[in-house]
Amino acid sequence: MLVFLSDVHLTDGSSGETIKPTAFRIFAENLRKLADTVSPLQEIRLVLLGDIFDIIRSAEWIADTVSVRPWDPAGPEQEEVVVKILQGIITNNRQALNELLALRTYAQGKNVLFEIIYIIGNHDWLINRYPSCINMVQAALGLAPGTASSPFSTELFAPSYKVLARHGDIYDKFNYMGNRDASSIGDAIVIELLNKYPHEVDTALSALVTAGKVSPAEKDKITSLLKELDNVRPLLDLPSWVLMVANKTTNAAARKAIEDAWEACVDAFFQVPFIMKQDKFLWPDTVDWLQIALRLSSHTSTKLLEKVTELKAKLFPAQLEGDYHKDAFAEQKVRSGEVNFVLYGHTHDYVIIPMDQVPLADGTIADKVYFNTGTWRKTWNKVLFDYQQREFIGWHVLTYVAVFKPTENGAYNFEVWNAALG
Repeated sequence: MLVFLSDVHLTDGSSGETIKPTAFRIFAENLRKLADTVSPLQEIRLVLLGDIFDIIRSAEWIADTVSVRPWDPAGPEQEEVVVKILQGIITNNRQALNELLALRTYAQGKNVLFEIIYIIGNHDWLINRYPSCINMVQAALGLAPGTASSPFSTELFAPSYKVLARHGDIYDKFNYMGNRDASSIGDAIVIELLNKYPHEVDTALSALVTAGKVSPAEKDKITSLLKELDNVRPLLDLPSWVLMVANKTTNAAARKAIEDAWEACVDAFFQVPFIMKQDKFLWPDTVDWLQIALRLSSHTSTKLLEKVTELKAKLFPAQLEGDYHKDAFAEQKVRSGEVNFVLYGHTHDYVIIPMDQVPLADGTIADKVYFNTGTWRKTWNKVLFDYQQREFIGWHVLTYVAVFKPTENGAYNFEVWNAALG
C-alpha cells in the first residue's frame, strides 16, 4: 500500500507551534493497525507529500547576521542558513522522526518492503538546491544515500496503483512562479511578514513593559497569538487575525503597538525588491491582490474594514484559495486513463472529491477520485456567524490517505484517516 501525508511543517522551533511527537505516535499506531488488516500486504511505501521540513518558516532568515533570502542566488551564505535551519528542524523533531523510522522495523517483522519517499513542496524546495541538505534529509529519514544529481522528486506516478501525487503548490499563484528551484511570493510573505511581524510587535511591547504600560504576561500572550499567523487559512484573512488579537486586549497602548507594527510591516513588505519586481504593469496581478487584501486592510477604519471583509469573497478568485480539484481532473494521466487517483497537499484542507466514472472495455467502471491530504498543523478558521468580531476557532488536525494495489485489499481501493483535536 501507498500511504500519503503532507504539510507536517516541522520547524526549528523559532516561529509558531510545531507538531508534537504524540501525533507521529498516533499515526504510527494507526498505520500498524491498518497494515495488519490488509491481506495480502505486499509493501508499505510512505509518501511524504511536501512541506515536511519547513525551511521557510524560521526566524533565522530575519536574524541580524543574515543578509540572504531564499530568492537570492545559490551560494555559500545561503547554504549555511539552510543547513542551520535544517539541523534545527531535525534536532527539534528527533523524537517525532523516530516514530517514522520505527515503522521500518515493523515492516521487517511482517517481511514486507518498507520505503519512505520524499516529495518536495514550496516550504522545503531549498533542500534540493544543496547536496548537503539532501544528504541530511536522507540520513534523518533513514533513506539510502543518493547522489548530488538526484534531488528529491516533485511528483510520484505509481502505475500499479493508478496514482498520481504532487504537493499541489504549482497551482498556487502565490507559491509557485514557474520554477520549483526558485522562490515565490509566498516565501516573501512568510519571511518578510509572518516571521517578522511578531518579532516587531514583541520589540514594541517589550519597550512598553519597561515603561510599565504593559504587563510581561500580556506581552507574551499577544506575541504567542501572533506567531500563529502562518496557521490562519485562508491567507487573505491575515488582517482579520491581527485585529482579532488586538481586540483581545483592553490595553490601548498594546493595541496601538499591534496595529502600528502591522501597518509598518505591510508597507515594508511591498518595498522588498523581490516583491516590487513581481508587480507588473497590467492590473490586476498577484501583487495587486495582496495590496488590496493586506495594505487596504491595514489602513482602513474599523467600519470600512467590515465592508471589505464582506466583499472579499466576491473580489478574490476561488483559485487563490485552493480550489484544485479542477486541476486534478485536468491532469494528462487522468485524461489518458493511466490514473484513477490524484493526491495533492498544500491547501491544508482535507477533501475527497468524486471526479468522474469511466466505463472500461471489460465491463467494469473506473472511479476517478481527488484527495487533498490536508495538514498536521493546528489550523485557525474564521467563524461563519458574527464574523464582524473577527473570531477564529482553532483545532489540531491529522490526515493520511492509504491507497491499495488491486491485489492487496479485496474490493477496497483506498482508506482515509482524518482526525481533529480541539
